[in-house]
Amino acid sequence: MRIHFYRNCTMKLEYGGKVFLVDPMFRAHGVTHQLKTTHYPEKPPLTDLPEAPEEIMKGVEAVLLTHVHPGHIDQEAADCIPKDMPFYTQNLNDKDLVRNYGMSKTQTINMTLSTHYEDVDIIRVAGRHGDGKIQHVLNTMQNSSGIVLRKEGEKTVYITGDTVWCRGVREGIGYHPDVIIAYLGHAHGEGMHITMGTEDLEKIQSAAPYAKIVCVHMETFENQELTRDALRAYAMQRGFLDQLIIPENGDTIEFS
Repeated sequence: MRIHFYRNCTMKLEYGGKVFLVDPMFRAHGVTHQLKTTHYPEKPPLTDLPEAPEEIMKGVEAVLLTHVHPGHIDQEAADCIPKDMPFYTQNLNDKDLVRNYGMSKTQTINMTLSTHYEDVDIIRVAGRHGDGKIQHVLNTMQNSSGIVLRKEGEKTVYITGDTVWCRGVREGIGYHPDVIIAYLGHAHGEGMHITMGTEDLEKIQSAAPYAKIVCVHMETFENQELTRDALRAYAMQRGFLDQLIIPENGDTIEFS
């Protein structure tokens, strides 16, 4: 199993003999409109991709999308993805939006029964994209989901998606993942925190002390106040830094 991490939460995941592209956001540095809450003077993305999109796409067989926000999919990625490539989304709304990009082979991920890409199980778990009242979250941020990948003889992987600590994260951990890909950043907007920070991560660590946690979704969008350095300092102080993997853009992580 390998994770090729590119930026934000765009990554290529080699799993169970398959190659998945996760949350593809390919646009260039600085072309997104500024958000209401900003921590940086420049427009996002704050960095370019470390590889050309054509290189990233090499070997990709299917796409996994946690949700349709602009940090997770864009027109530039859609232009590079073959229109008939299997494309997995969290719900019918996202499926329709992905079809607007021209994708013809879209499929929603079932929350109670395993969806499959050949012999790999793909399971959706709930997320909560904000710590406000649930209707406030749905009205302002829309939904986001986590994704669990399973295959006999392979490590189980849980991708949290954009969420705060919630019942859905506990359900994802309930699949006993060997690897958790945690979307952090401690982003905030609309009067609430909308992604996990250090305290949420510590709850994951406490609930899954056996898992390696790959920490992504930082230092790319302007409302992500949590930095890699701040995360390292916090985890070292709290005694769980050795459980974390905090990749830089362009890193490849291999699990034996």
